[in-house]
Amino acid sequence: MKIRIDTSGCHGIITASDAKIPDTWYYSDLTFEGGKIYALVSEYGQGCMYLSYLLGGKADFNQLKIFLNDTECSQADLQKISHNLEPSGEPYGKYPVRKAIEKALKSSQRTETFPELAEKFLLTPERFDRKFRYLSGERWRASAAYGYAMEKKIFYAPYETSNFYYRMCQSSLLKPLRELTSAGALVLLPVGSDEFLKHIADEVIYLNRQYDIAQLKQFYSGFSGSE
Repeated sequence: MKIRIDTSGCHGIITASDAKIPDTWYYSDLTFEGGKIYALVSEYGQGCMYLSYLLGGKADFNQLKIFLNDTECSQADLQKISHNLEPSGEPYGKYPVRKAIEKALKSSQRTETFPELAEKFLLTPERFDRKFRYLSGERWRASAAYGYAMEKKIFYAPYETSNFYYRMCQSSLLKPLRELTSAGALVLLPVGSDEFLKHIADEVIYLNRQYDIAQLKQFYSGFSGSE
């Protein structure tokens, strides 16, 4: 799977129109490949969360064009194949883990059973019947298993800190993420710094804008000596 973002029709900056995505992206053409973990790095509000939610089908395209395997796609097309790793604000978050995954397996082409998925994604038996949103360090592992059972191809996330990802990986998150990429999925992890994710991501994409410091200095030089 390959996703290509074409920004040739865009002018200026791209601002998410959805209030749930308080982010602005200084656009650039980008290409993503299935089977990889991508760290999307920027300061808060400078694009990494917007880009994650864009490929998750949660943000309007505006003047963007997005191509899936060289065929232009729509926001609805991305929604069908994407899954948010964070269950707290998603409808599936209110369902028990085992029940949701078993239901997903029945309607998919996956051949694994729930016990096999539980072992593959490191789920613990005492939490099988808890709702996704009430899990702590295990919630992204359970979410990954659920998205895998539904045969999703893009796994995206909200903005988090380096320390958050470090703690989640201490809670065994990396193995489930690798199970996803081994199945050909694309994983998007937005973060404010590369200090941790650069060690586990296959590719790091930096989105922080370039500031025109020379122009700024020239502007303020006109105020020198003024009262």
